[in-house]
Amino acid sequence: MGRYVLGRAVQAVVTLLVALTLIWFAVTVLPGDPVRALFGFRQPTPEAYARVREQLRLDEPVLVQYLLYLRDVLVLDLGDTFPRDPFGRPDPGAPVLDVLRGALPVSAVILGCALVVQAVVGVVAGALSTGLAGRRLGRFVDVLALLLVSTPVLVAAYVSRAVFGVELRWLPVSGIGQGWTSYVLPSLALAALSTGYITLLLKGELSLALRTPYVQAARARGISPWRITTVHAMRPSLIPVATFVAGNLGQLVTGLLVVEGVFRVPGVGGVLFSALGSQDRSLVVGIVTFVAVLVIVANAVADVVVAALDPRIRLQS
Repeated sequence: MGRYVLGRAVQAVVTLLVALTLIWFAVTVLPGDPVRALFGFRQPTPEAYARVREQLRLDEPVLVQYLLYLRDVLVLDLGDTFPRDPFGRPDPGAPVLDVLRGALPVSAVILGCALVVQAVVGVVAGALSTGLAGRRLGRFVDVLALLLVSTPVLVAAYVSRAVFGVELRWLPVSGIGQGWTSYVLPSLALAALSTGYITLLLKGELSLALRTPYVQAARARGISPWRITTVHAMRPSLIPVATFVAGNLGQLVTGLLVVEGVFRVPGVGGVLFSALGSQDRSLVVGIVTFVAVLVIVANAVADVVVAALDPRIRLQS
């Protein structure tokens, strides 16, 4: 196990270095002048322009900027924001880490709710689809799961917002000002795609488990079919589900950014969309860097947890 953890840690470090490099050069080669964009329609004075350029380190060679960026990430310094200032004041705003601290609780609630929804609903739906195979309810669950799998997160967010928020007026469509109900639509939209995958994955695993010898022996002892499905066949079938949830965490975080932008939620995704609109280079780089580090580290930890649960993964590696 120690050898597997060490190998996974090295892989995570290499992946993180490659991701940080791609992030930096992708932002560096973007068209436009990031300093000029901070002042909106007002022309900055030469002194203000030079001061902001120095604060953003754009007066340094590209290689030096890149090395300074890696150093700052290593010491957890993501720099300061530069909000759009139409009055020509080049002073930086709040530190990027402070902005992230304010937005993280909102994103954590949506992400946590989506994880609970996809796990609970996906497992229950997969068990129903298997136990009621061939019946009308079982076929309905299969069709619904296929529909969810074929629906991108962006489409699910806009459709749920239009149907349940705009047309039916059941739930809020933007912000978090109306309490817990404001989190319902973003959480459901984020969990929709993964819920469909878990339903179909669990149904396939349960179908295989129900044909194994130990399940046949349980049937011979007169155990009820529902108990066989939910207890005897469910336990080994949940290991692939746990593996999927761990591996899908990165995609879920990416979908979170999209969902928060659609519903105008002041989480990390909402802040990122605002930073893109105001062309705040420091905030964009800081948020993308934070998300990349979070996803890579979370995936590495999830892989170790899954390997601890299933020794076959360690042996294959």
